[in-house]
Amino acid sequence: MGSKIPNTKKLIAIFLFVLALIFSRVYNLDKTAHFIRDESSDLVNMHQIYIEKKLTLVGPISEDGSEVFGSLTYYMLLPFAIIGHFDPVSTAYGAAFWGILTGILLLYLTYKINKKIIYLIAPIIILWYPLVETGRWAWNPNLVPFWVSLSLIFFFRKGNLFKFFSGLAIGLSFHLHYIAILSCIGLGLIILFDSVKSKNLGGLVSYVCGIILTTLPFVIFDLRHPPGLFFSRFIYFNNLGGIANEKSILNNIVLAFQGTFQYFIQSIYLEVALIFILILLFYSDIKEKSRALFFIGVFLIQLAGVALVTNFFPRYIIQGVPFFFVYLIYPRKSTGKILSYLVLIVVIITSILSFPKQITAVAWENNTNSARFISNTIYDEIVKNNLKNNNVIILASPDTNTIGSRYRNLLLIKGVTLRAKNEYQITDHLFVVSISDIDKVRNDPAYEVGNFRKGKLIREWTVPESPWKIYLLSRSPT
Repeated sequence: MGSKIPNTKKLIAIFLFVLALIFSRVYNLDKTAHFIRDESSDLVNMHQIYIEKKLTLVGPISEDGSEVFGSLTYYMLLPFAIIGHFDPVSTAYGAAFWGILTGILLLYLTYKINKKIIYLIAPIIILWYPLVETGRWAWNPNLVPFWVSLSLIFFFRKGNLFKFFSGLAIGLSFHLHYIAILSCIGLGLIILFDSVKSKNLGGLVSYVCGIILTTLPFVIFDLRHPPGLFFSRFIYFNNLGGIANEKSILNNIVLAFQGTFQYFIQSIYLEVALIFILILLFYSDIKEKSRALFFIGVFLIQLAGVALVTNFFPRYIIQGVPFFFVYLIYPRKSTGKILSYLVLIVVIITSILSFPKQITAVAWENNTNSARFISNTIYDEIVKNNLKNNNVIILASPDTNTIGSRYRNLLLIKGVTLRAKNEYQITDHLFVVSISDIDKVRNDPAYEVGNFRKGKLIREWTVPESPWKIYLLSRSPT
């Protein structure tokens, strides 16, 4: 009877953890899910896959066409888009699902590596900034932590078969974003070290075979479609390998290091404290020859790789989050144990401070309610009044995508096509989305509104609980 009580307590603790994890990933998602050009174009592409029932290897493409990623993102999010009828927030719930699974994987990883600190790690998994953000945002780099975490779980299992599965999982992360290649290389170096030490290369061969199997579709595609679509973009990805003249590699490393911990901690004072303790912990691990050094080593390799990219963006370091996580939870003794606990406490504190804003702050980028209302209003007006020759523009607002890509994409899903971005001069009806009054809109210097400065204001709408307004202008003054 006594043995059942701890099991009951564990079940209750796991239930509460999962409940809190779900809350942190889905609460207020309808008002705070990031939804701009990339997310809306992905929704259109998923809708096309669903309607045409055609499998494709081509996934998200950058606006300038310089970056082409695999389609795994689409297939991971498509079921949620279908269930949500391709609503703007539908794929965000998909991201939340994968974010919740990632959290569960990290908890399991903690249980297998260092179960003594599982109650200290649980709040970090629930509240830590990068895990919360990636778990609430349907964007291809944000799904990478799931596959890297799964790969690490296989890595910690013995046997060549599990090393193969580890390579398979981490290879799939490369389908989501090119920069994940750094994770593949980093984990491969650990396996190489272990293989050489044990004089058994079976694990390394299995791991590499797993990665080859996942990247083989890209190779076949590029060979069948010369000069290729994927590896040519990968080689020249964001000037990878070509440093901007005005920056040194050392300067880039400093910027990447600084940007990474700003992203992780979200507080300059706590960031300084964390870095100081991490340096002490790193020194302690060197003295103790801790195996934890392998995982911070992979993380540092990723930072160095990111430094080769001309500009640093937080999405480039997302792949390193699970490795940094493993470094923090790795078992230590004496001084190292105390320092690792201090690091975890700092992360918990900053997570508690940053979390409320993540689930409540509403900006134009993440107000899916407004995006839905605006696209539905434009659709209803066009269909109800049988309007022809229509276009949309964003003026006098914080949204820099003046052609209104997200509204165009949502309308495209509904079957309504607007005039192209270079056809404003032959447009008869212009929907203007703005946070400014009509006079400021008419006087905006943008050439796109030139033919409508004296045009009739047919109708205007105010978006509920938002500063946004919609104006329908006619080319004709009457």
